[in-house]
Amino acid sequence: MLYIIMVVVLQALITLTLLMSLIKNRESVLNMLLLYIGVVALDMGYEYFIIQRFGYESVLYEIPGSLRVFKGLIFLYITTHLIHAKWRDKLKYLVIPLTLVVIHHAIATSAKMLDLSWADLAIASYKSYFVYYSYYWIVCLVLCIYLLTRYRKNITHPVAGNFRYLVGYVLLGVLVFWMVYQLGWDTLIYQKIYSLLFLFQFGWILYVYILTYQHKLQEQQNISHSSAPKETYQYKDLSKIDFDSVQSAIISFYQESHIYLDEEFTLDQLSHHLKISKADLSITFNKHLHSNFHEYTNRSRIQHFKQILSEDPSASVTDLAFQCGFKSKSTFYKYFKKEFDCLPSQLVH
Repeated sequence: MLYIIMVVVLQALITLTLLMSLIKNRESVLNMLLLYIGVVALDMGYEYFIIQRFGYESVLYEIPGSLRVFKGLIFLYITTHLIHAKWRDKLKYLVIPLTLVVIHHAIATSAKMLDLSWADLAIASYKSYFVYYSYYWIVCLVLCIYLLTRYRKNITHPVAGNFRYLVGYVLLGVLVFWMVYQLGWDTLIYQKIYSLLFLFQFGWILYVYILTYQHKLQEQQNISHSSAPKETYQYKDLSKIDFDSVQSAIISFYQESHIYLDEEFTLDQLSHHLKISKADLSITFNKHLHSNFHEYTNRSRIQHFKQILSEDPSASVTDLAFQCGFKSKSTFYKYFKKEFDCLPSQLVH
């Protein structure tokens, strides 16, 4: 019995660890996709353990694991990040009730194993959450599809298109399983098939992760080349470039669009949006804007940060920094110090 309680407690600790990882990596689409794989795999593993140890008829099998409640939040985080939603960081407040669900599960299950007098009451109250779980999961998926479709013009991340298909695929599986349950059919058989369908999700997510990782490596190589302006245009006839037009296009883009707030924004994407070659852009950045692509982008992000902070001085500096496209606090403070020569708190006052 102690062994089972240890497994339950371990599941709770893993869940809370994943929760902390979710908070830390909520601005990275790739990390969030891997986190989704981890949540589903561990949830299925925990359920499989209960089945193997106690069988399908056990009351413990009827107690859903707490890990699955994170799936909706993960998908919402990915979606709001892809569409550059300003309110996306408000989702962090869902962490508190999810943490309580995790703790409740560990207490209720342990109480049942110890055969305590209040165990049934604890389990009944825990299971009451899951009366609404299916609705919560379906609403999250539908909301994700709506946002990805409604704001598709704001999306620049290469994963976005396929992610929409993934959400639709998951939603279809959930609806079919829900319908089978409502009709009173044998859900056990379909549940096994439903579990196998996750293999397709895993395969797609791992493929996207590898593909995007390779893309990032290529971008890093392009960055190293673009950092040397002489190599960029030493063989180019500069008289053929309309620098005034290119400079005006660059400035207008950063003033009117928020696409550059995506942490994955690249010179390739800027070139695609402006229909101007990367070489012409790099030359203009260096010769006429006295900067380079990354320097100019981060300075623009700092200005956007200043604007948001002035509208809401009580906002979290770190959250706003990530929202503006910075991948780390150190990079943010480096550019902020360079731009304003003070701390964000001093700027407000």
